[in-house]
Amino acid sequence: MPGKLNKVGQTANATFIFRGTVKKLRSASMKSVPVDDRTAIVRVDQVIEAPKSLAAFAGQDITVQLAGRKKISAGDELIFQAEGWIFGDSIAVQSVNQEPAKESHALSRASDPVKHHADRRLRERFDDADVIVSGRVSAVRLPAEETHRGLRALRAIETHKPVSEHDPKWREAVVEIDDVHKGSIKKKQVVVHFPSSTDVRWYKAPKFHPGQQGFFMLHKTKIKKTSPKAAGLRAAAKAAAPAIEEFEGYTALHPADFHPIADPHGMAALIEANPKANAGKDRS
Repeated sequence: MPGKLNKVGQTANATFIFRGTVKKLRSASMKSVPVDDRTAIVRVDQVIEAPKSLAAFAGQDITVQLAGRKKISAGDELIFQAEGWIFGDSIAVQSVNQEPAKESHALSRASDPVKHHADRRLRERFDDADVIVSGRVSAVRLPAEETHRGLRALRAIETHKPVSEHDPKWREAVVEIDDVHKGSIKKKQVVVHFPSSTDVRWYKAPKFHPGQQGFFMLHKTKIKKTSPKAAGLRAAAKAAAPAIEEFEGYTALHPADFHPIADPHGMAALIEANPKANAGKDRS
């Protein structure tokens, strides 16, 4: 089934958008790819949008797992919106949507598909952000719960227990706000929660430190944290896992959620073009 369309008419989970010609149905360019009646070998005629790892496949034959059930024939020229699937001596991608190619779909040959991809992702993060501010990180600290004497004691007891390999190791960055570009914040500072962990799940998330200045695209996120029980701490630690508290806070988890003032990557143009820009500047 086609993926959900985003605000620019593209499927939200598509990372590889290209114009291609179907060469052979029920076939694959790699032996490791399972083949069914929706598997096809497709020549990539033009890469329209792609991350750097996929941008060099123009002119090559790849495997595409076709979306939907609409009849596709060898020789059809289509625009594919796809995501990576299997990588080897070639690649296989899963199409989340494909449609007949039109001239309006193609970019000029001088266009950079990697930049086009990055610009669209930036627009999507901008549109999805609850609040966008520019300012400076004045402090980075442990969350309040982690400085609680009881929690420190609990963690000392738990040192002999396995720790989740995907523990985000939450930290709080205090951002002094210079300007609000989207949303509304009534204070002169905002607390941004970010993972300090370099685990594979979190290593791409921005890591903040005092003195950083830039644009922060913040998203309201439900955050889970451990907290101590009110009494019987040691007994509770032996009997059960610590309580889990969930609260909503602002996070910056995607690489595009922070842009330094010196290297804003088109943020100024997005802010100027956004009809909600300047909506939240009235702070007390």
